[in-house]
Amino acid sequence: DMPFEPEDVTSQATWWPLKDLIDGRWLAVVKHTCFFPPNVFEEVILNLIQNPNINSSLLFRADLLYDSLKSPEPDYSATTKAPDEQALSQLSTYGVPQDGLPGFSLKRTIVRRMVPRNPQLDKPISQTCQIFQTEHNANGPTTIVIYIPHVTSSSEIPWYHPNVQALAYLHTWRTPVSQGNVSVPPDLFSSPNGTVSVHYRLFPDVSVPLSDRLVRTAHHLLYTLHKHGQGTLNGYTKRVHHDQIISQQRVQDTYTRLKAAHARRLCDHWAEQTDSSKHVFEDLSIASFLIELWKDMYKPGASKQASNGILDSRSTFPGFVDIGCGNGVLVDILVREGYKGWGFDARNRKSWDILEPSTQRQLEQMILVPQPLLDMSPDLRLESKLESPKMLSKILFRARAFSKAQGREVKWHNGIFPEKTFIISNHADELTPWTPLLAFLSSSPFLMIPCCSHNLSGLRFRAPSKFNSYSADKLAPPYFASNVTKSKSVAITVAASGQDDEQPRSGSLKDLQQANRSKQPSAYAALCDWVSALAERTGYEIEKEMLRLPSTRNTSLIGRNLSAVAQAMDPAARLEHVRRIVENEGADGEAWVERARRSWLDKGEEH
Repeated sequence: DMPFEPEDVTSQATWWPLKDLIDGRWLAVVKHTCFFPPNVFEEVILNLIQNPNINSSLLFRADLLYDSLKSPEPDYSATTKAPDEQALSQLSTYGVPQDGLPGFSLKRTIVRRMVPRNPQLDKPISQTCQIFQTEHNANGPTTIVIYIPHVTSSSEIPWYHPNVQALAYLHTWRTPVSQGNVSVPPDLFSSPNGTVSVHYRLFPDVSVPLSDRLVRTAHHLLYTLHKHGQGTLNGYTKRVHHDQIISQQRVQDTYTRLKAAHARRLCDHWAEQTDSSKHVFEDLSIASFLIELWKDMYKPGASKQASNGILDSRSTFPGFVDIGCGNGVLVDILVREGYKGWGFDARNRKSWDILEPSTQRQLEQMILVPQPLLDMSPDLRLESKLESPKMLSKILFRARAFSKAQGREVKWHNGIFPEKTFIISNHADELTPWTPLLAFLSSSPFLMIPCCSHNLSGLRFRAPSKFNSYSADKLAPPYFASNVTKSKSVAITVAASGQDDEQPRSGSLKDLQQANRSKQPSAYAALCDWVSALAERTGYEIEKEMLRLPSTRNTSLIGRNLSAVAQAMDPAARLEHVRRIVENEGADGEAWVERARRSWLDKGEEH
């Protein structure tokens, strides 16, 4: 990779190309050589226009108000905000002649509104982005991209935008020398064929030398462009795709509203030892996604309206349950937003006590022992009949494994909820693989965000995946048990079907062929793969959304559509189907109960 070693050109008055091309107030700030051609430059620029948050963490996104390739005239109907007073015809106000640039043709005009993360500190502004390119140039094309904020003075510039009247990127390119009829790829040259540079159009009251902040900003803008350009040239493709189910704009607008309403009170009264900002803002993000998802899922009839006259999904919402609810913040936000529901966890949390009484009434300290495990074990089945449906037998939870009896009443739940209850499983660990199975028993939709890998017995393990046809439990459980905590990746057996070479059943990654090692997913990817397969075995169509969370465990798996065959099954048939899955996975009810007992008594960990 080419190292990033930019050249400061603010003092090189002879190299200020825009000064002569547009007007005298343009200043070249920094430039760098590059290997990527004009088409790569334009691809990167368009991505940066659509995603200004790449350059500034203070920004959420950009709402595109106009694109000349899609509409001949600006269309502001997609936004609830009024259009800016400065029209496209007034571009000369910002230093761009209405008739274009001499020797350049205007390829594209985009108007965007940049949306800040915190609108209480920074205001959104609109910006016109124009792409120009030379029409005919024997030495190679030159491309200019100009960003023009819609302001009339420097006092209107928000903090996330450099305090300049306009800024520009300039890309110059020398056409590679041909050898016969074959053009030599530019990456074969020992020296680069292009340059990229950043330019400012200064306000009248600003002169050189520039402030340190303006210089740092120019370096950062050029570094981002250079990095993305080189990456695209080398074949980089984006692997993580957000906003596949709900649009970024909807979720972020709801997040902004929820943050203003709930963040301060939750952070100021935080009672846990963990970082309040991480947990609060993570749950605000999840709540924002859920609320927008539920708006799509539970569309009310025309007669169901909120007090403001808007159709309200809460009127038809069947209720939610947050299994393994932890600190209770997600339940608190959703309940206070008007969605009926409750949550439970194996242990009480300090944070529950600081929540409103209306939320505290919706939080329960409770053990979940799934009904299929009760049915599979004669001892558990007998004990479960000795008490009411919400109380686990004192005999079952006798303190035989501990030095003294605990003297506490243990509440429990069998995991069968009212039909259609929306099940939330956020970093629920042992309950994660059970989420789609319990949802199936109650004909419920669900959202789960996996974190740590546990099997259906509640024990830590490395989840199987498509890599070994979901067969790790049967092939090598002793190896996984002894090695899962010793290595981030452990060797697993490749499924026999379709494989020509015999593979080792245990050992380190060095025992596997290089081709097969390259196929092995990460432990987290394998977990998401496995729980999705469990859901599909019950008839769910799994949708995946990579949530915008301050966490590396941000994969959400949503099941809201059941196959027609699954929907036609009665409760007894559903229970039998799940029982067969659980037996096939080798689940152990006694192991589950023992771990549940310890969870009740121990502090455990919070994710």
